[in-house]
Amino acid sequence: MQDTWWQSLVQWTLWGAAMALVMGWVGRNRLKPRPEAEAQLLRHPVSTLVIGVVGAVFFFGLAIISNTVGKNPTATVWTTLCFISLGLMSAPMILDYVYGRHQVSEEAIAYGRLLGRRGVMRWADVRRIRFSPGMKWFVLEDHQRTRVRVSAMLMGLPEFARLALARVPPEALDDRTRTLLTETSLGRPPRVWG
Repeated sequence: MQDTWWQSLVQWTLWGAAMALVMGWVGRNRLKPRPEAEAQLLRHPVSTLVIGVVGAVFFFGLAIISNTVGKNPTATVWTTLCFISLGLMSAPMILDYVYGRHQVSEEAIAYGRLLGRRGVMRWADVRRIRFSPGMKWFVLEDHQRTRVRVSAMLMGLPEFARLALARVPPEALDDRTRTLLTETSLGRPPRVWG
């Protein structure tokens, strides 16, 4: 049976609507009010963990089903490896939810990396801050060329932006980044989609 143009249109429209709903949910979750005790903690909203776990369970489940209950002649080792690979792509979201937490203070940012390594970068040592629109993160770089990436999906971005504007040497910010940090400090962080 051949697909007609309208079937493709409906399929892509539904996909676009689903993505808009999910990304809207993620965007709203990062802006929820938080307890005062968490004011200086930058962390992912629970929606990041949910998306990562759902993706992993879905694709690992397909890998299992394609080799057991749903086994058919088209299921090969390659389809199984494809499903496993897609399931593994959810791992960075889960790991970043667990380890990608930062704590800001008047003196420094204590950062966490994807695989659990931690460190501290003093605001006075930051030589450059830029925003990567493709990756949706702020990149802080110090004089030793250590880089810290602060995702636009994190809760607590306004406090990060306020401290970066106040404590980082002025020459470390270009006009575009300064404007973006100013907007973020006012509660209008970068969009996570689009």
